[in-house]
Amino acid sequence: MEFARGGRTVRSVGFFTELAPGWGFPAEGSLAEAVREFGEADESRVVSYLRGGTWIWAEMGAERDVLDPEGPTLVSAGSLCTDGAWVWREDLSYYLATYHLALPDAFVARVRELAYSPPVVPESRLLEIATRDLGISMDQA
Repeated sequence: MEFARGGRTVRSVGFFTELAPGWGFPAEGSLAEAVREFGEADESRVVSYLRGGTWIWAEMGAERDVLDPEGPTLVSAGSLCTDGAWVWREDLSYYLATYHLALPDAFVARVRELAYSPPVVPESRLLEIATRDLGISMDQA
């Protein structure tokens, strides 16, 4: 799939090198290197925010935990969610809850500013992200 070449309208969070597909977003370093012993005091609320994002793309497959081959199977792991400003893989909430990842300060600040409640994303914004940022054609061929 070819991705849009124009400027991005969303920022990405959690697109680590070990996780695919990356949807053309730049890798944010290694997932293993983002692991921390302890999470932020409000980590569970950030996890809930991630889980409450609007789905923009659904993957039908399942993947194993890339850091623990004996870990659970993650259904729809490569699916994408958004809050209209940021986009992330559906499995980011699992990795944050399990491994207490260090996430970008700007993303965590937005989550806190929104009182841990992801906004409703209008359909027009979802279409813009899908076509411009993800390069998904809405033409039926």
